[in-house]
Amino acid sequence: MRPLQKPLLMLCAICLAAQGGIRLFHELSDGTPFGGDFIGFWNAAHRVRHGDLAAIYDPDAWQQILSNMTGSISLSWFVYPPFALFGLWPLGDATYNEAVLAWSLVPLACYVALLVVLAKRSGLGIDANPASGNDWSQAQAYVVLIAFSLPFIGANLFSGQTGTIIAVLFLATAYFWPMRPVLAGICLGLLAIKPQMGLLMPFALVASGQWRIVAAAATTVLALMVLSTLWLGAAIWTDYFRMSLLFGHFVGNGYAHIQHLALSPYVSLQGIGMPATLAGLFQAAISVAVLTVIIQAFWRWKATRPDGKADGRLDLRFGLLAAGTLLATPYSLSYDTPLLMLSVIPLLARSWRDGWDGIELASVTALLALPYVQLLAVGWHVPFAFLALLLWFGVLYRRFQKETPAEPAVTAWGPMATDRKTAPTS
Repeated sequence: MRPLQKPLLMLCAICLAAQGGIRLFHELSDGTPFGGDFIGFWNAAHRVRHGDLAAIYDPDAWQQILSNMTGSISLSWFVYPPFALFGLWPLGDATYNEAVLAWSLVPLACYVALLVVLAKRSGLGIDANPASGNDWSQAQAYVVLIAFSLPFIGANLFSGQTGTIIAVLFLATAYFWPMRPVLAGICLGLLAIKPQMGLLMPFALVASGQWRIVAAAATTVLALMVLSTLWLGAAIWTDYFRMSLLFGHFVGNGYAHIQHLALSPYVSLQGIGMPATLAGLFQAAISVAVLTVIIQAFWRWKATRPDGKADGRLDLRFGLLAAGTLLATPYSLSYDTPLLMLSVIPLLARSWRDGWDGIELASVTALLALPYVQLLAVGWHVPFAFLALLLWFGVLYRRFQKETPAEPAVTAWGPMATDRKTAPTS
């Protein structure tokens, strides 16, 4: 890493940590319930625990319940499939404060742990290139890693949404993918609680021939559907699909209430005044382009190269998959950004070793600023979040293309890791 980039990186980490602390203090001291949208999840947990299911997927009844509790008209509809209620059931007898504490901290602990182990696999903080003059410690690298996650964690934590939970399942799928396909499939199956976040996964699995993961994921989803039907009754699926169609209608019309949170092209472009048909065409074109990249990245992937060494680009493949998921779905919001750390890890590990180039530095800066700037950018009629994400995806793909399969692997991805104590050759 270049000498000037070191203090700038640590200054960025300090600023992100300070901003996160200030925001947390503000959220805890402003007198309003912490967690925002969690009020909807807590109500769903309470009602499923006590057998009062009718209102959960009834739009009018649900809006009335939430508006009575919050004193305002809420649009936090419950659009998660019935088997998501399995995860909420344990919170049904907790007070709001107890429930929001568990909802916030348990996934957060799992998330940070997964970030650390995945970063370790990517070689963050080790294998420094002597020519770059990088003499910083590995501990400092992980401080920067956690600091980089703060904007994305905050975008989810303070909204009380599911972004961290979804990211945990996605990261766990990536962690188990190379060596534990059944566990990877189970985590992927659980990701069905928010199906659009698994939109690209089937294509990556088929392209790489990961049939055991496919089978485990399909079995998990089928088991969840059967068990939830036995528990809650078949009629709840009719109510769920009715609620989903109504919510899809709002999203299809641009859903003005979430335009300031939008990441995906479709809603973002409507937010700056683009007609729905044209925004849909842009969404389709970008989704096809992203899908093409994902299939190329995972095509006939193997854990080891023909020479027996581990695939050193698997973390970049997963990075493309994570960033591409938020672009390919027509409905992704700022609280889904914890998933982006799976794409930050491989580039941070490489840049820590060799330094950032100009476009990488610009793109990571835009990405870290995304949760803050997009709130202003909508008023300026600029789809900043979408453009920052698109630039980031392009930078990841550029890095993936630069690293050829013939290069020695410098990460521990795959069952046959190389000796990471040896500095990589250029």
